[in-house]
Amino acid sequence: MRTHGKWGLLLVGILGFIVVYGLWLRHERPFAAGSRRPTPPPATAVVRRSSTPTPVTLHVRAYARVGHSRPPYSLPQGTSSPPAADVPLPPEDAYGIPPLPHVITYTVRPGDTLSRIASRFGISLDSLRWSNPEIEHNPDDIYPGQVLHIPPLNGVVVRVKEGDTVEKLARRYHVPPDVIRTYAANHLRPPYTLTPGTFIIVPGGHRETHILPPRPYPGYDYMWPVRGIITQRFHKYHHGLDIATAYGAGVYAARSGRVRTVRWDDTGYGYMVIIDHGGGWNTLYAHLKGALVRPGQWVKQGDLIGRVGGTGRATGPHVHFEIRKGRTRYDPETFLPPHP
Repeated sequence: MRTHGKWGLLLVGILGFIVVYGLWLRHERPFAAGSRRPTPPPATAVVRRSSTPTPVTLHVRAYARVGHSRPPYSLPQGTSSPPAADVPLPPEDAYGIPPLPHVITYTVRPGDTLSRIASRFGISLDSLRWSNPEIEHNPDDIYPGQVLHIPPLNGVVVRVKEGDTVEKLARRYHVPPDVIRTYAANHLRPPYTLTPGTFIIVPGGHRETHILPPRPYPGYDYMWPVRGIITQRFHKYHHGLDIATAYGAGVYAARSGRVRTVRWDDTGYGYMVIIDHGGGWNTLYAHLKGALVRPGQWVKQGDLIGRVGGTGRATGPHVHFEIRKGRTRYDPETFLPPHP
């Protein structure tokens, strides 16, 4: 009996081992031979959705600092107007990359500037201005909570008005009509009728600022550099004349001379031009959008030298104009004619 009991216990142990081993194999090898276990999705993929009724989906991944660094935006197809949703700024390294596929909206945050927003979305400052008429002539007048339209590429976003046609928009923004008709995001089909209230993208479109240039007066060595309104005169703590006018308006040489300086100034002047008129006399033009001359170039009185901007310490588009002799600054109004 003892012998039979001993062999019985051994047999039960062997059977138990076989059952346990079989269960272990089933757990560890659920796939047929030669098959590969599917890899799990990357842990870096995150999807964030807007809580607004018309959602804008932003797919965020861990992008390398090469090639396409902007997260792709997925927007509703066939929408007739930009979705009213707040879209976060792309990563800091999102420069020089393919445009967004559609118009989006962006809510201004504390500390934002128009130039920073434009750079972060990879478009020009002018494209952002022209797509938002309320800031077109005063691009520094933005505030937290303000909603801006962000065009998908350099150009103009236009809200269609009654009577607008593709041909009229093309003439207004200086592009061939086919540029508007064939741009896929516009969803236009023959006969290309535009619906008032909808948004149309004009790729490469631009607006021109038509402000008459100032003119020289007989008996005056200097002329006004731009037409506009004096917002701050010369005084003890302000050594020049501030002339406010439309953003992008022409800035003209107040007197003939040789361009001495064209550069960005970190002390507050922003982008500036200095012209040497000989005998120690110089004129300075600051807060420019950009210059159209180069150092060493000779310019005549009335030549176009730059465009009005708001660079440096500026509260709006204007030109800060100075007349200097050596290190001494003089009140420009004592040298200028009574009117531009």
